Amino acid sequence: MVLRSGFMAALSGCALLVCSLPAHAVPINYGDFIGSTVNFIGVTEDSGTHTPPLYGAPSVFGDTLDFNPISFNAGATGAGGVEITDGTLSLMMTSKAGNFIDKVLFDEAGDVTLAGIGGIGTFASVTANFNVEIQEVDGVGIGSILIAVPMVFTPSGGTYDLATDAGGGPFYNSAWSGSLMVDLTQALIDNNIPYVNGVTKISVVFDNTLTAISENGTSAFIAKKDVGGVGITVFPEPASLGLLMLGGACLLGRRN
Repeated sequence: MVLRSGFMAALSGCALLVCSLPAHAVPINYGDFIGSTVNFIGVTEDSGTHTPPLYGAPSVFGDTLDFNPISFNAGATGAGGVEITDGTLSLMMTSKAGNFIDKVLFDEAGDVTLAGIGGIGTFASVTANFNVEIQEVDGVGIGSILIAVPMVFTPSGGTYDLATDAGGGPFYNSAWSGSLMVDLTQALIDNNIPYVNGVTKISVVFDNTLTAISENGTSAFIAKKDVGGVGITVFPEPASLGLLMLGGACLLGRRN
């Protein structure tokens, strides 16, 4: 863990250098999408390192936006090889009449491959940070509550190197996945915000970074293969809740 932490500290300086070069990419606004009980407004992606699209245009399933990236990856080969791929999604969500946003669920997945004989200098990682801002409660604007939280990845916490994960080589391949749930109703309680039903409008900024670094005679590759995107659990107003509970049903906006 000490070796990997030291390597990450050195990498952060490299990341500043690499990401400062092509910062002229034009964002892509995919527009608005209508879910079952929420609307997704101004779904936009941007990148400080590559020309979008990285995530690609989403599809809607119930109350879930689903992204299936085909070019969101980072690869490096040979001595001094390095690639950092950074992508950002931003959007707003508003609940339809008679509904509120209780929880927001995020998930994503991909794979990583390390090859050759090497140490911690052959490295790949995935990180994701979320800023969720509550902007409206029961249809009334508030001063906003900002929730900033990183996604948790498995295995190996989303960081992989030949020394730690492959015993020095010659080959390591693994699927990885990450998940995160943001409880918006609990955030209202924690911040002493009064409410009748709950949150009705939020904004989300999702920043995702893939990194690959290689040594002489080695290669590293990591890719995002699927983004569960934004899954939302939505419950109706209390007046309807009793009828719904009698029916033994609940609404869960999740991708199958």
